[in-house]
Amino acid sequence: MSETIAFTRGVPPAEAFPTDQIAACFDAVIRNDTSVVLQYGQQAGYPALRQALAAEYNVDVQEIMVSNGSLSLQDLVAGHLIKSGATVLTEQPSYDRAITTFRRRGAQVIGIPLETDGISVERLEAAVKQQVPAFIYLVPDFQNPAGATLSLEKRRAVIDLANRYNFWIIEDIPYRKLRYQGDNLPMLREIDPQRTITMSSFSKLLSPGMRVGYMVAPANLVKTVTSLGEDTYLSPVLPTQAAVAEFIKRGWLDSNIEALKTLYRPRWETMTKAAQTHLRGAQIFTADGGFFLSVMLPGSANTTDLVARAKERNLLLTAGQSFFADTDDGESINGERFVRLPFCAVTPEQINEGMQRLAGLL
Repeated sequence: MSETIAFTRGVPPAEAFPTDQIAACFDAVIRNDTSVVLQYGQQAGYPALRQALAAEYNVDVQEIMVSNGSLSLQDLVAGHLIKSGATVLTEQPSYDRAITTFRRRGAQVIGIPLETDGISVERLEAAVKQQVPAFIYLVPDFQNPAGATLSLEKRRAVIDLANRYNFWIIEDIPYRKLRYQGDNLPMLREIDPQRTITMSSFSKLLSPGMRVGYMVAPANLVKTVTSLGEDTYLSPVLPTQAAVAEFIKRGWLDSNIEALKTLYRPRWETMTKAAQTHLRGAQIFTADGGFFLSVMLPGSANTTDLVARAKERNLLLTAGQSFFADTDDGESINGERFVRLPFCAVTPEQINEGMQRLAGLL
């Protein structure tokens, strides 16, 4: 029986975890700061980690909230900003769990078509003119699920629209530090912090199991969301936050990021080449970093029951339709043509074999 190859979740492989260093950090903080890290409290997050993030983003510590993963923060912010009858705009396709979260909070989630250089600004403005959203949710760097990066011109255009029409921007940047080629573009908050809520986490840089996410936002919004967090989960997970703070304090984060890029770059290169080789005729969203690239298969491809047929060949795929919100023009989208291709948790050999299996199904 052939090996099962998973092109499903965007997760780090076990070999990516700095296990010994994380263990040393946990041991240090539990022994040296017992009365804080093993107790209730510190609702806005572990103080040393908030201070480290405030220094990184050059903001006041009151503009930082650290919580139990960035999806938890998205849910809390959505609960605060989404009112009855509200819409939320996303890229199309977008992060499936974010779409689910915003819908659960009562919003109609409308997707704006994604182009190779990011969201269509023309279609975005048309949607905003029709109804000003509670916020727009963007993954501007190496987008999940597509892998695309929002261009500098479009970053400025989105900020301009937010200022003219008075809505929030959530920029979710968990992959930003995992760039494999090219130069960094400024974050949206670097262009204009007044309309921007920046969210990220340490899931892709250290460990998803630690559940440490954070938000950079105006102090009054942080205060409100902190209160919602306390009413929801009482207290953040302080041992993991303290361990991350200790990891940063010891100067290990930058070198760990470089080690991750060294591990992931050959996998990224292999997936990019394999998509171009085996999926000719597909629209390929290439990535300069992160965890994913993706393809929109041509209409001539056999995509009927693709996920089930792939599983029969021991190739695991994620159903493409889950990444699509409601359309901005009322037209239906065949999500079965969309395939997200995570590459970080699979070896180059598995990538080549998996892509050959995928091509054989089409």
